[in-house]
Amino acid sequence: MVYRAVFVGCLFFLLVLEGTVLQWVLPQAWGSTIVIVPQLVVAGVVILSLFRGERAGLIYGFGFGLLYDVVYGPVLGMHAFTMAAVGYFAGLISRQFAPGAIVSLLTTSLSITVHLIMTYGLFRLFGLTDMDWNQALVYHVAPSVVFNVVAALPVDRVFRWVNQKWDTRSLSFD
Repeated sequence: MVYRAVFVGCLFFLLVLEGTVLQWVLPQAWGSTIVIVPQLVVAGVVILSLFRGERAGLIYGFGFGLLYDVVYGPVLGMHAFTMAAVGYFAGLISRQFAPGAIVSLLTTSLSITVHLIMTYGLFRLFGLTDMDWNQALVYHVAPSVVFNVVAALPVDRVFRWVNQKWDTRSLSFD
């Protein structure tokens, strides 16, 4: 039970961090046309699901995605769906590969890319953006993926340390 609270606390801290401090230091705050969307919670859910499996990734992804929708999102359930999906599929990857640093880096970059593309697609579907696909890819998705993968490195180290400190499957929902 304490282990779940530690990971939930870490994910909640990442949610607060990406909504407060990071908004002041990103390029769009200084008038740039490049928009970086911090997705530290997605990175945390992906890394957590690499350690704890697809069911944990699905549950934590849905829970924090729904929280993200309530706090920041214009459509309720959109981020809950996309975070749950990438958390689940990252957990499936953990069945095939040992969760090392390279696997975490590649899985995080792929998952964040898929999450941002799914989010963009849903925004287009609901008519919340009229931005062209090429413009979204160049000015939003690519810079956001690079930023989030670099920012996910310390998240990976912290989650790896917590996982090694309490090496138990008590976080698994199986």
